[in-house]
Amino acid sequence: MQPEVRNCQNCKRDFIIEPEDFNFYEKMNVPSPTWCPECRMIRRFAFSNVWHLYKRVCAKCGKSVLSIYSEDKPNVVYCNPCWWGDTWNGDEYGVDYDPSKPFFTQLKELFLKVPWQATENMYLLHTNSPYVNACGPAKNCYMLFWADYCENSFYSSYLNGLKDSSDCYRAAESELCYESVGINKCYRTLFSEECDSCADTWFSRACSGLVNCFGCVNLRNKSYHIFNEKYSTEEYHKKLEEFNLNSRESLDKIRQEVFEFWNKYPRRFYIGNALNKNVTGDYIYESKNGKNCYMVSGVEDGKYAQFISVPKAKDCYDYTGWGDSSERIYESSLVGLGGSNVKFSFECWPNALDLEYCTYLVNGSKNCFGCVNMKKKQYCILNKQYSKEEYEKLKAQIISDMEKNSYIDKNGRVWKYGEFFPIDLSLFTYNESTAQKFFTKTKDEILGEGFKWHEIEENKYDVTKKSGDLPDSISSSNESILDEVIECEKCRKAYRFTLGEFNLMKKISMPLPHQCFNCRQNLRFSRTNLPKLYERKCMKCESLIKTSYAPDRPEIIYCEKCYQAEFL
Repeated sequence: MQPEVRNCQNCKRDFIIEPEDFNFYEKMNVPSPTWCPECRMIRRFAFSNVWHLYKRVCAKCGKSVLSIYSEDKPNVVYCNPCWWGDTWNGDEYGVDYDPSKPFFTQLKELFLKVPWQATENMYLLHTNSPYVNACGPAKNCYMLFWADYCENSFYSSYLNGLKDSSDCYRAAESELCYESVGINKCYRTLFSEECDSCADTWFSRACSGLVNCFGCVNLRNKSYHIFNEKYSTEEYHKKLEEFNLNSRESLDKIRQEVFEFWNKYPRRFYIGNALNKNVTGDYIYESKNGKNCYMVSGVEDGKYAQFISVPKAKDCYDYTGWGDSSERIYESSLVGLGGSNVKFSFECWPNALDLEYCTYLVNGSKNCFGCVNMKKKQYCILNKQYSKEEYEKLKAQIISDMEKNSYIDKNGRVWKYGEFFPIDLSLFTYNESTAQKFFTKTKDEILGEGFKWHEIEENKYDVTKKSGDLPDSISSSNESILDEVIECEKCRKAYRFTLGEFNLMKKISMPLPHQCFNCRQNLRFSRTNLPKLYERKCMKCESLIKTSYAPDRPEIIYCEKCYQAEFL
């Protein structure tokens, strides 16, 4: 079998389907895609809202609730206790399939009938963590997003096993960490990036096994180093005192100096660890035969996967979050915790089995097609129960009808069996979805591509204190600061401190931040490469590489061989 060049139905650019891709589609019994990999990724991202939260009233109990759906959204929303309660199951909204109407038209109607969970959470596994989203088990957490198995942590995203930490992004199995990106198995690691197994480490990048180091880059198994130079124990601690790391003013100055120092040193063309084998993409860990992957751990025999935060994921294509021992997943998002043979679905867990075109099927649902928001069900279509024989017969009919009576959107794109949900079925607008975070578009671009736009209104509060008036160190603060409404020094919007955050800052002797959560998060995101690969040359040996560092970036980029020869 030879590679085939196809033209993307959406962006009209050519893309290649390799022989290995055809083998996977045959194994999954699905047709080959009509959209290119990037367009497929974006449309999955557009079905998830991770960071935008609104106040809304529960349609069942009438209580005010924090929700990922703004008040103007047409869908029915239950607070999490009501959604997870036993007063409904989802099959009461079941409808008969109508062969005269496109399948996706009927599924869209069902989307607007059933109740949706206010936030994307494993609510029953949370303890004192009401203000989190897209979270698995969480205890005493606040403003966490895309997180699993976290405790006493705040204002952080994309996590697995973070404890007693704040303001982190892409962190796993780490404790007492602050303002760090891409850390794994670290302890008391602050203002650092892409570090593994480090302790008492500050402002360091691409290091592993460091203890008591500051401002280092590309070092392995070192201690008492400052800006890559060795110091005695006494000299090291004396120098740290001179840096005055308890001061906000000092920290801001040091941060800029460190960024400039880091950029003097070469970077490997992709970020990952030594346990990878035959992988391409970026931010890849403990993976084997993973192609064009982004932010994944434990992927095996997968392609076009993103945000696999909990290992493992095997035999998966076009899979966006989150793994946790899942296999045979195709064109699906946020399917994890033992999922198997799930296609064209999102938010199905745990132990989802043999599902197609389903969303929010939880508690071990299996053998369902076109179902929405059901619990522990099987052999259902459009939320209606069937016998096994009836289910198989009707499912085959619908798949055949999707070819003959396809859904056509307002941009003229044709949606047959084998494609993810049409983008106009998403309950979120593009600019509040995950897509905008990684593939930023203007309002005109969004509307022109058939997505929706929402004018996001920020909550307005009366500011009681300017951030510039905050104490320079946490030792000069007390709990009265929790009653203040602070003005962000960057965007001028209001924010407040929580007791948990305040206590953590006391514990790690960090000054209170002068910027709101969104501005702090945007800085962390700006330090991370986007899910797009470029062809360029190693800046030492000039061999060809594929990297997420764009050609116009200022960093020095080396291929694997050159990087290892110089630093490992």
